[in-house]
Amino acid sequence: MAIQNTTTWLERLPDLPALRAADTGARIRMIEQYICQELTETLDIPPAYRINVRRPLRSQGVDSIMAIQLKRKLETALGVTVKAADLLRDDSVAEVAALLCALMPDRRESQVQFAATAGAGR
Repeated sequence: MAIQNTTTWLERLPDLPALRAADTGARIRMIEQYICQELTETLDIPPAYRINVRRPLRSQGVDSIMAIQLKRKLETALGVTVKAADLLRDDSVAEVAALLCALMPDRRESQVQFAATAGAGR
């Protein structure tokens, strides 16, 4: 009998304000952790094993269908647009996390966007 993971998808979502406020290194590590959690769930990896952040996603079992599932989860969780092709290259979790980090606005950009939106509503 397989051990079921008791966390739900919503419980695994990263804290977006904390993620945006984090420095680049911390943000990448948070995104890596989120990707690993999602891959562990999607690939049904037993608790004794872990996703290797340095190995390519494809070599860890990510195929085109799983890449599309992961793409949707990443877009929802991080608020960025992700190309499925970026998840199907021979990039590692760490490389994908760095790419996603670069796509995310940081706290200063978010504040500028909020101020512009708030000013336009007057």
